[in-house]
Amino acid sequence: MGMGRKLALVGVLALWGVVTKENDMYLDSGGTLARSRRYAVRRREPRYVSSIPATLQRFLRFGPITTRAVTLDISMQGMSALVCGAPRVGETVVIALSLAGADIEMLASVRHSSDARSGFEFYPLSPIAQQGIQNWIEELRQHEETLFPYPYAPAAKFGND
Repeated sequence: MGMGRKLALVGVLALWGVVTKENDMYLDSGGTLARSRRYAVRRREPRYVSSIPATLQRFLRFGPITTRAVTLDISMQGMSALVCGAPRVGETVVIALSLAGADIEMLASVRHSSDARSGFEFYPLSPIAQQGIQNWIEELRQHEETLFPYPYAPAAKFGND
């Protein structure tokens, strides 16, 4: 397909509302439509930066092994970490953390994994694990607010008086 035909196709698609600013499309070398390469992550809840040691128990064919890790961020639904030996996507692991003096274990599924980092989604948490993570996130939130105060907090407080 020549360059003129590609531009004409994009023009027609723009008229139909397929190509918009929010939903960029491009034509690959074969002239077929493909999604934008932009990476957008929508999280159900915020993640908080936290670098603490963790252990990962993996269940491999030759038996369970324990691997060391360092967390990168955490939320009530999941976390990401640097792991010695990247786990496979879809693998189920047990993550052990020591949060504020309380040791907790969580069952999680590997959602993405590379040599750089791995992302985990927690299975439903036990009440002890849920309380431990909630307390840790609250500490992280307070620490974050002291480091990076919301610039309009005094105005918001003044407006509510």
